[in-house]
Formats: sequence, structure tokens, C-alpha cells
Amino acid sequence: MPDDLDSKILRMLQKDAKLTYEQIGEALERSPSTIRDRIKRMEEDRIILGYSAIVDATRLGIKADAFVSADIDQSQSGRAVAELMTLKNVSEILHLTGERRVLIRVRAASNQELMEIVDRKIRPLGFSNIEITMVLDTVLRYPGI
Repeated sequence: MPDDLDSKILRMLQKDAKLTYEQIGEALERSPSTIRDRIKRMEEDRIILGYSAIVDATRLGIKADAFVSADIDQSQSGRAVAELMTLKNVSEILHLTGERRVLIRVRAASNQELMEIVDRKIRPLGFSNIEITMVLDTVLRYPGI
């Protein structure tokens, strides 16, 4: 479990993962070596799972963004989720409680492409009771805690 210093480091990295050990250390009044050791330990303990860039999807030609909620028989779930993980248009997969057991984030160049992905790649995996919720606008995209 992260202590107060680890939590502060995590918050800083979540806002800007490009910060150096020196910058974090200066802000938290700690040595760069202390910060390096803390980050390394959190990586080893799998508290920090990785680093990524937040991109503007529209500038990459992605104009359709949706959450696809669906149900699937428990016996087919493992295979289907593994297959979903191979689809380049799928960016998130979450197991849920309730009527629809899986939530899938799908991004595509157009609504037509998005529907083709749902109908030709997701539905055939055994997903049923599918509901598509389109994202109209992203108000805040902040990964992490």
C-alpha cells in the first residue's frame, strides 16, 4: 500500500509521466535517488503498470467513439474477451455487474466502421443484448486514481 510520499509521486506522474526524478524530488523536497527508488519499487510491486501518452483521437482520424455494453454466456467469456483484446479498435474491456456483463470501448474512423466492428467482430464472439452508447464529447480524460 503506498504511503503519503508514494501517493504524491503517483499523483505527479499521473499528471505528467515525463517528469524527471529531479523535478519530482524538487517539488517534494526529496533527493532524486529517493524518488527513483520509490518509483522503481512501485513498478516492481506493479502499482505502476506502465506509462502512456494521452492522444487527441480526432487528430488521428477517429470520429466515432462508443461504449458497447453486452452480455455473454460465462462459458464463452474467456475466449471472447481474449479475442476482443486482439482488435485494434478496442481500447478498454471491463467486466460489470448487472444485466450486461461486459463494457467495451470501441473507436473507429466513422459510425459505419464502428457498426461493422460491432456486427462483424464483436457480435460473432457470442455477445448478445448489445447496447451502444456514443460519446458526444470528452469533458475530461485523466487516467489514474
